[in-house]
Amino acid sequence: VILEPGATHSPNDDNSPAVELAARILALRDAGPRVNPNLVVFLAAAANRLAELRAAARMYLAWKSIVGDQSMNLTAHQQRQADSKLAETSKQVDSLIAETFTLAITPAKQPGQRDIEWQTTRVTAVGDLAKRTSDKLSSEEKLIGTYSGVRIRMDLDRRELWSERGDIAVHKLWETYARFCYMPRLASRDVLYSAIANRATTLTWQQETFAYAEAHDSQRWVGVHADKAVPPAPSGLLIHPDHVPEAPDIPDSSPDELPDDRERSSGTTGPPPKPEPADLRPTQFYAHFSLDPVRCIKQLGEIADHVSSKLGDNVELVLEVRATSEDGFDDSTRRTVSENARSLGAESSEFE
Repeated sequence: VILEPGATHSPNDDNSPAVELAARILALRDAGPRVNPNLVVFLAAAANRLAELRAAARMYLAWKSIVGDQSMNLTAHQQRQADSKLAETSKQVDSLIAETFTLAITPAKQPGQRDIEWQTTRVTAVGDLAKRTSDKLSSEEKLIGTYSGVRIRMDLDRRELWSERGDIAVHKLWETYARFCYMPRLASRDVLYSAIANRATTLTWQQETFAYAEAHDSQRWVGVHADKAVPPAPSGLLIHPDHVPEAPDIPDSSPDELPDDRERSSGTTGPPPKPEPADLRPTQFYAHFSLDPVRCIKQLGEIADHVSSKLGDNVELVLEVRATSEDGFDDSTRRTVSENARSLGAESSEFE
């Protein structure tokens, strides 16, 4: 978040206008309390450089008004001079913006601590504001763009995030990283997914990382991958190595040592089961999702990535919107919403 110019900051000033504004943004969003404060960092203007930037901006606006005022009847020489000054002051403003917005402030908080601690990082004055801020914070691991399975295991052990069953859901782990400022600040969900997908699968994985399961059917983990890294799904589970079930031992048998009928009937040996006949497989799928009005765009993207995209081409998605108001919807709201719904292709929409 690039704060407004008036919200200036100085290093070691915990009560600066930038900190006050950042604290309000961190606590609230338009629709209510901010759910994921550990996904936000701030860039503020340095208090000792703002006056110079404002003066340059005023000079630029003055020359811009002269160039655009046809009533001044400038001569050709005066017009060239005004154009030159406008270009000169424009470059000066661009340079001063980069030199003024150089203080990144990031929130930090220890478990059980009530107040946020604000850390200041001075960024370079060259390049795009967002990129140079991200690069600097990444170099100090205040905004992490690349992570590893080993680091995830350390976080899980240090913060005691394992469930009593010895696992944790991928979506729950991401919520923990995003929600709590005592966790490392990952730049995006993809950083976590990439770290899980590329986790170490060497002989020492039990000490360094974890296993992955596709689901749990209330009795056992399904689709366990202990020594193989696979792309995770939000519903997937990370399993602590101490809780990973051992693979069943399958005795070797040669053609000269066939099992007896009792062993053959028990299913411990013999050919693998035949695949399920195609005519017995389910042919339709239906799911109902309740979307959060604030996070619906993100949820729709996740549903598309992890559900509908895996069902083939013959997929139908229908969005239903229901709203109630104790005071009733006024004429302006009814008109605006009806027109917007119609223009967005709603098959039917009405107020009642």
